[in-house]
Amino acid sequence: MFKNFLIIFENSHLMKAFIFLSLLLAFPFYANCQVTKVSINYKDNLSEVPLIEFHGTLYFSFSGFVETLSIPHIIKKDGSVMEATFNKVKMSVASGDPYVVINNRADNISKTFQLPVSPISLENEIYLPLKYSLDVISLAFGKEVYLKDSLKMIISEIDIEEKETISQNTSGESETNITGILIYEKSGGLALRFSLDRKASSYKTYYHNKDFTIVLNNTKLKSDSLIEIKTDLVNYVKSDTINNKVEITLRINFKYNFSDMSEVPGTNDLIVRVNVQPDPSDWFTMESENFVVIYHEAHSALIPYIIKSAENSLKVLMSLFDYKPSEKIIINTYDISDYGFGAATTTPQNYIRLEIEPLEPGYENIPYNERLQWIISHELVHIVVNDQASEIEDISRKIFQKVTPEQIQPISVFYSLLTNISRYTPRWHQEAIAVFLETWMSGGFGRILGNFDEMYFRTMVLDKKKFPSDVELEAKSTHNSFLIEILFYLYGARFAAYLSIKYDSQRLLDWFKISSKDFYRSFKDKFENVFKTDFDKAWNDFIEYEKQFQGKNIEKLSSSGTTDIKRLRYQPFGWVTAPHYDPLTESVIFGYHQPHHLSSIQKFDLRSNQSNIIGTLPTPSQYEVASTAFDYGKGLFFYTTNNNQLYRDVWVLDVKSEETKIIFLDSRIGHLTVSPKTHELWGVKHSGGKAAIIYSPYPYNILEQVKEFSVGDEIQQLAVSPSGEYLAATLLKSNGVQSIILINCDSLKTENAFSFEYVTSVGSPENPSWSMDERYLFWNAYTNGVSNIYKLNLESGYLGDNKPVAISNTLRGLFKPIDIGSGRLFAFEFTSDGLIPVMIQDKPAGNLSAIQYLGQEVLKKNSQVYNWFVASPSETNLLNTKNDEKVYNGFENLKIQTLIPIISGFQKQKMLGIFTHIADPLFNHDITIEMGYSPFNENPSGPKFHFKGKYEYKKQYILGLDHNAPDFYDLFNSRKRGIIGTKIRFGNIHYWIYDNPLKVKQESEISYYRDIIFINDNIVRVSEPDFAIAQTTLNSTDLRRTIGSSGFEYGNEFDVTLMVFATELQKIEYAGQLYAEWGHFTTFLSDHNVFHLRLAGGYHKKNDQMLQARFFFGGFGNRALENVDVKQYRKVFRFPGIPIYSLDSEGFVKLLLEDNFPPIRFGNASIGQHFLNHIDFSVYSQALYTKSQLGEKWIDVGAQLNLIFKHWFNLESTLSAGIANAWSEKESSWEWFVSYKLLKN
Repeated sequence: MFKNFLIIFENSHLMKAFIFLSLLLAFPFYANCQVTKVSINYKDNLSEVPLIEFHGTLYFSFSGFVETLSIPHIIKKDGSVMEATFNKVKMSVASGDPYVVINNRADNISKTFQLPVSPISLENEIYLPLKYSLDVISLAFGKEVYLKDSLKMIISEIDIEEKETISQNTSGESETNITGILIYEKSGGLALRFSLDRKASSYKTYYHNKDFTIVLNNTKLKSDSLIEIKTDLVNYVKSDTINNKVEITLRINFKYNFSDMSEVPGTNDLIVRVNVQPDPSDWFTMESENFVVIYHEAHSALIPYIIKSAENSLKVLMSLFDYKPSEKIIINTYDISDYGFGAATTTPQNYIRLEIEPLEPGYENIPYNERLQWIISHELVHIVVNDQASEIEDISRKIFQKVTPEQIQPISVFYSLLTNISRYTPRWHQEAIAVFLETWMSGGFGRILGNFDEMYFRTMVLDKKKFPSDVELEAKSTHNSFLIEILFYLYGARFAAYLSIKYDSQRLLDWFKISSKDFYRSFKDKFENVFKTDFDKAWNDFIEYEKQFQGKNIEKLSSSGTTDIKRLRYQPFGWVTAPHYDPLTESVIFGYHQPHHLSSIQKFDLRSNQSNIIGTLPTPSQYEVASTAFDYGKGLFFYTTNNNQLYRDVWVLDVKSEETKIIFLDSRIGHLTVSPKTHELWGVKHSGGKAAIIYSPYPYNILEQVKEFSVGDEIQQLAVSPSGEYLAATLLKSNGVQSIILINCDSLKTENAFSFEYVTSVGSPENPSWSMDERYLFWNAYTNGVSNIYKLNLESGYLGDNKPVAISNTLRGLFKPIDIGSGRLFAFEFTSDGLIPVMIQDKPAGNLSAIQYLGQEVLKKNSQVYNWFVASPSETNLLNTKNDEKVYNGFENLKIQTLIPIISGFQKQKMLGIFTHIADPLFNHDITIEMGYSPFNENPSGPKFHFKGKYEYKKQYILGLDHNAPDFYDLFNSRKRGIIGTKIRFGNIHYWIYDNPLKVKQESEISYYRDIIFINDNIVRVSEPDFAIAQTTLNSTDLRRTIGSSGFEYGNEFDVTLMVFATELQKIEYAGQLYAEWGHFTTFLSDHNVFHLRLAGGYHKKNDQMLQARFFFGGFGNRALENVDVKQYRKVFRFPGIPIYSLDSEGFVKLLLEDNFPPIRFGNASIGQHFLNHIDFSVYSQALYTKSQLGEKWIDVGAQLNLIFKHWFNLESTLSAGIANAWSEKESSWEWFVSYKLLKN
């Protein structure tokens, strides 16, 4: 019965801890709330108790409930605490405290449950949230309590068992009739629309040998004449009705990659898509008072819910920050990755990107309930905090807009600071307030009350690690830790919580508020103004407080005997995948991702504790690295790629031969598990915001979707039993309850109904695994606030009367347990540097002491945070409407994003003018214009009017027009890039392959030049002033890097370019170029010491009438003030040591050998809001063979030093210096440079 609450722990000591935690402060509540009644029907007796609405949530009088039913109870502390005595248990409830304690009267064992919202008190009565408390009351009452409708509560007369079992059964529903099936082409794939007279109860799909089948349960199709085919992608369609199921089978004549299924909002219809890629032009919009949501058709059903969630969250934030949106906030939904996330910016517009998929699980890294509401709340905090404006900012925005820094016009940096200074703070500062508010806006589900955060800081103390300063966190720690940017969230949230404890939450909010009188104060200056103390002192005090707080937890945990843990290795592996035991070789196979190393698959020998890398894992995800499974009977290791972006592929590795093969491309499947007996592969697919269980029998040429869950319910971490009969899984419900469940595999494959049994919901359990004899189930859970290992005996029938047993008691945290025989378990122990493989004995651990959470201290000091709760909207299906939906039109949504006065350069002239950037939110249409006039007389004969414009369509097609084009950098450089004349160009960018890390891109352009005198930085004079160039470049990159690097470290890059030059039509002259280059990266000698080999060669079709078509070599290329990549010596036509463009040739072969030393990072090299981030140093040598009058054989040796700075925590610049010497058979020369590059490419 445990559905709408979270069991935090099961321990008699913890009841005392949470009674102590229960706040004495009652909710501030007002008498103007509207009061109605809810009826209670028990044993044919009808009674009523008061019902009120508070913050969008219905609450009923629990005091009235127990009085009406004559349940003994005691009211304490002026009505803020109540204890009700039922037949078998006592139930304790406190106003303002989301934790409900149930104490067994027989054995005095207590269970604590977290409600999504807190109880409230009014007129000496306790009120419980109606929707969320029925299950906990059912458990206490011993009878099922449920709602028949919104205002009628039914109490069953049948006793329920206390064990956690439930079945979800969809049988017995009325039959659905199919009134039509339309099959048509859409966006490069196939679509089927099922018209239905009522909602389909359940459905699934599968693919086998060119046959794609859709199964609709409890459904009828009267005639095949209702099927209409409007495509040549289908050879034939066959329909069958078997056991009240309709099966539609399509023989398709194209390669199957993936499919998804969704409901059509406002109707009963279903749409099935096969290989349908999102069309960049297939966008729709829906608006509300404060939001515009832009989305694909497949997301339509979610949009009303998203809008309502956003409006609810914004309402709370507007009150907290005295804020009113400066414009409608854009929410853009995407479904192009298999894990969900959010991102927000306020420049140039208030914009939230919302990836709608389930979030990445593991370690309870983010506690959340309804994920869309949760993500929106978090991202809206960023919008509100950064969109606030002082009076001068507000005036500046009205004139210039909210300006984004533009590298082509760096004066935009000044205007960006002028119009949106709030965004220029450290990342940890940005995340601090977002994480703090996310927790309370979600009713306590967030990282302030999270187990992972406690574990990290506890292990920092146990490991005796030095805590970083705020600057060191930005400049060094996040680059070398396996946690990378997670550290921003950890330290930001912790610092915010500390401030709310030492001071209060209102002063914390004041730190982030902007008043109309504020004038561009730094976040540290404002800190000192709000808290009346020095920031650096406060940071150090925070660290000392954290050490003391964790010291108390460590002391408490140590008071119970801890488990003897045998470490199998002392160097952590960083993040790890699920481990898999191979009994044939007594080894454990798993993937890992640690700093300074590529993510890999390794085989860990338990006899020698030695590991052997047997494969690589490109594109690892943040926490789980990849999804893996192992069939030791066949020696096949399954793993996923594209784990951090795009659609996941499923690969298989033969562990003996180490050969790999892709079996399911773009399948979006993860959470893999395979039976060593049946060899059946199971997984979970993410699509359209939903999770579905996928099944594939050996030899894996069928993919069958057997159960799709509703949005908000997430199935994770599948573990099939050795016999293949049962699936254990983690199920996260939309109310925040995470459980381990058991599913019968045969019923899942064959029955219409989906049923399962709960194993446990205690302590956010995860990572279930089976003993080799299938008698036990293991998992890890934060039952006492520390992740320990638990097991359940299944011998007497699944679940039975057995209870989970703790088999570890650790100070740090143990994860991903697996049985390795002989009474031993393999697991991973958490440390501040990553996870370490360990071994423990399979025996009971005894009593487990519980930790205190820092969030509990926040609650004690700041009871008002309960008022910040945002109630979730009604169920999604109640909001399925297409009212006010419009087709997105990019032209109608064009907005001036930047309009600023500028000074720019043109050769030796200065230009005064404007720079503007106009685009729609999706950048379907993107226009930049820089134009002006040269009013000064630096060059009397020079041109006065200057124009440079570019239009991009969907980032694929480019149209440019330059006329005496200005260049800001000409103001400072002796080599001028502004050229006299006119250039018109049309370009196209096309990706042939985009499958990280492999990308194959082709860039093509046709340009027409008129009245040109010089090219190549005005150094090479052209032979013809009017000419055209057609060129195309095919680029292939397959490059990877490790945590801690400053650039690519492994892989290959290949380019081939073809250029054709032609003069005007009256007397056409042609010339051509063809050149190619190949680069290879690898490390040697030490981590991040990168060896780079680059080989290039080219041929020129000679034409003496077209000098500009020749190859020109020479120089570093770096100018005094620069806006291109600082390592220009890597470019094919650069040759440091001789003057730039001085060596012309008709053909060449060139070799580059380069060594890039490991980056040197600094922790506290800062001045104000600017700091030195790291230093790069490289040495290189090039050899060039070419036919030239200056010499045929050339060699050079050079070195370059780059100092990379951060400014205002968001902007980057690079100071570079280089020196090189070049030799040929005729001469020797050398050169040096110092250059400063603005912003980051």
